[in-house]
Amino acid sequence: MNSRTVILVAAVALLGIGLMLTLADLFAEKPPEATVSVAVANQAIEPYQTITEDMIDSGGLMSAREARERSLYPAGVVAGHMSTNRIPKGDLISAANALPPEEVRFTDDYNLEIVTFQASVDRLVGGQLRPGHVINLYGTGRNKDGDEFSTLIADRLWVVRVTAGGGPVSVATPVPALDDGTLDFGDRARDRPATLVTVAVPPEVAVTIIDAVGARGMTPYVTLAANQSVDASFATPNPATATPVGLDPGVALTATALYDRLRSTPPADTSRTGGGASR
Repeated sequence: MNSRTVILVAAVALLGIGLMLTLADLFAEKPPEATVSVAVANQAIEPYQTITEDMIDSGGLMSAREARERSLYPAGVVAGHMSTNRIPKGDLISAANALPPEEVRFTDDYNLEIVTFQASVDRLVGGQLRPGHVINLYGTGRNKDGDEFSTLIADRLWVVRVTAGGGPVSVATPVPALDDGTLDFGDRARDRPATLVTVAVPPEVAVTIIDAVGARGMTPYVTLAANQSVDASFATPNPATATPVGLDPGVALTATALYDRLRSTPPADTSRTGGGASR
């Protein structure tokens, strides 16, 4: 058998093996497609409601591929989400009608109000504010006599969102390094400075902010908060009063009052009067 015949036999053998493998794939049983139990409303759910376990049932099994395409939730993860539309009884629950609370109102604390105010970049820490920052909000303006003033509007406000004229300030997603956890922010040169700040605050603080920057027309000025709450008197300083250094504040005030009183009391007359006849 010459070499040409050997090559021809080997080619036929390889062709036969390939054909056998192809036929085996055709007749082999395909693995079952992954399925998921999707969530369905067992009662009408009004908008802006927290979905609880008793509001949902399993809507049966559906292929995982179809569930992803329709943005449907698995039945076991819907509780705790917030409805964004009215969900009629029997409707499947998806990302189109329910979202996590922080995606709807930026925080899952329903006792906090969400309020937004606008300021120029130079008054918003150079436009570098980001969600999670804690800030102090000051206001500047003029009183009825035309005199300029500055005052603390509210302190230690929790920033939950910042935008650049309503748009995102950054499209980059930080990626932590797997060795030391340092963050790679990508191309930050494309980031836009923030101009709108959204904070989550108690209702009474929301009223204070709206009154100051809305009704009273103050110009907002933001700082990153220090560790301690600021004193409102820092924003509108009183005339300086000399006080002894290093004393407790209460003692210092008393000492100052005594000092002022002693200074205003005329000194006693020390000239000699009487005391005996002259010789």
